[in-house]
Amino acid sequence: MKRLNRKGFTLIELMAVIAILVIIMGIALPNITSSIERSKNKQKESKIQLITSAADLYFDRHSTADKTNGVLVSTLISDQDIPGVEIEDICDNTCCVKYVSNKYEFKDNSTECNNAS
Repeated sequence: MKRLNRKGFTLIELMAVIAILVIIMGIALPNITSSIERSKNKQKESKIQLITSAADLYFDRHSTADKTNGVLVSTLISDQDIPGVEIEDICDNTCCVKYVSNKYEFKDNSTECNNAS
């Protein structure tokens, strides 16, 4: 009986490899997407920290301004405390920073700030 020299993989072997790859992707994909989401949240938090630090500098320079009324982010940009491109993805020019309970708070809407300048 003559034996054939077959090189390659059988269909069963290929299907087993594909099944293993699908299982690995099923485990890895949720971890990758959650880490991307966590990094976006950390980036947003750091940008908010940048805005609140700029507001602190603004109120130090403008001692007559009332911290409790707040300051618009557009004012911080025009005073060149922060570059507008740094924060354009989390806030438009209607956001403000207000001093509440011994700390600065970032507000998404200027209506939450009284007479913000």
